[in-house]
Amino acid sequence: MRAHTAALAVAVMAAFYSSATAIAQTAPPCTNPNTLGVSRTVQIDTTGGPGFGFEHYKANDFLQPKEVVLTFDDGPQKYSTESVLAALAEQCVKATFFSIGKMALGYPEIIREVARAGHTVGTHTWSHKAIAKLKTFDEGKDEIERGISAVHRAVGEPIAPFFRYPTLIDTKESLEYLGKRNIAMFSTDIDSLDYKIQAPEGIVKTVMTKLAKNGKGIILMHDIHKKTAKAVPILLAALKQGGYKVVHLTPKAVGTTVAEYDAAIEKDAKGLPQVGQERPVSAIVKTVDGDVPEAEKAARDAVEAKAPSAEAADREQHAAAPEHQDTPPPAQGEATSEPEGIPPPAEGGEAETGAGTHGQTDTPHANGGTSAATGSLSETSAGAPAGEPPAETAGKAATAPATAPKTWSARAAELWESWFGK
Repeated sequence: MRAHTAALAVAVMAAFYSSATAIAQTAPPCTNPNTLGVSRTVQIDTTGGPGFGFEHYKANDFLQPKEVVLTFDDGPQKYSTESVLAALAEQCVKATFFSIGKMALGYPEIIREVARAGHTVGTHTWSHKAIAKLKTFDEGKDEIERGISAVHRAVGEPIAPFFRYPTLIDTKESLEYLGKRNIAMFSTDIDSLDYKIQAPEGIVKTVMTKLAKNGKGIILMHDIHKKTAKAVPILLAALKQGGYKVVHLTPKAVGTTVAEYDAAIEKDAKGLPQVGQERPVSAIVKTVDGDVPEAEKAARDAVEAKAPSAEAADREQHAAAPEHQDTPPPAQGEATSEPEGIPPPAEGGEAETGAGTHGQTDTPHANGGTSAATGSLSETSAGAPAGEPPAETAGKAATAPATAPKTWSARAAELWESWFGK
């Protein structure tokens, strides 16, 4: 009876956690009081498709003086998006990312990093085509829906029903359609103009100058540009010094996809595993002779340092017990075992969106052009990529103490210097 009750508790809690993580992911709380941080989190009811951003939608003015919303368009992109995530994490700041469908399927590891970090993920069409320039509304509908299905597939769970038009230009038909789909539209108040030729310091100056004039607003940037990645930490420092506060947008309800488009983009997903079923390259390909690449060494070290050492604990228990001591069989009717503990919920993040992107996008070919990235900056809650088997590592943990892995910030700093220099 006790075993049955425990098993039922596990099943109930597992169901609870699976439903909760489908709504939102939760990043670890920020423990550094000296960061910019998030002053408040707002929840957006997207019923009827409300619009935000005074550049195009003169309504829904929810920001208070000195409040800003950080939004990024066109990603994810290798290196630059990861650098943006590192800078945001350093200051415990949350943002909204409007992802392009093709980009998300091209770099699923990175867009999942975005969601795991607690940022909001919205969409920005399938391939960044300007809806207003397409010949028919059906073409525009395809761009919108394929983008939603692709980003949802890449993230591996529901995303925010937030949308931003490429070039920030909408159409009457598309506005009506998004309204019926209960998808909010986001324009901008502060355009960083980071898609134009300018240095990182110039991007920061553009934003801060416009903020001084407007006093608040939704800031538009593009996480596909390295210069933007360089500018973000400078901008966050300027915002903190200027007394500005960051507002994080989240949706009241998650977005939905259309089955027809889910099926249509599956060929572009190319067998992408669902969240929790991923196997890192280090678990599939192992160097057995010759020089081991540094990335493979780092992956092995991370697994060895944090993988459960059940085998080692079992050996220690046997070593402490008297030799040849047999365990008596359980008495008739006695429960032999029952589950202990409940697996922790997967990390996740509730999302919301902003509006408008208009830079040129370097889109990876999900069908075979640019291959998906194999590494990432952040660590999973278990310290090793989800789905990686702990085989071979438990025994090693018992015989030799593993070197403690570098912190997330330290790894990000090293990666930053390797890209951009000190």
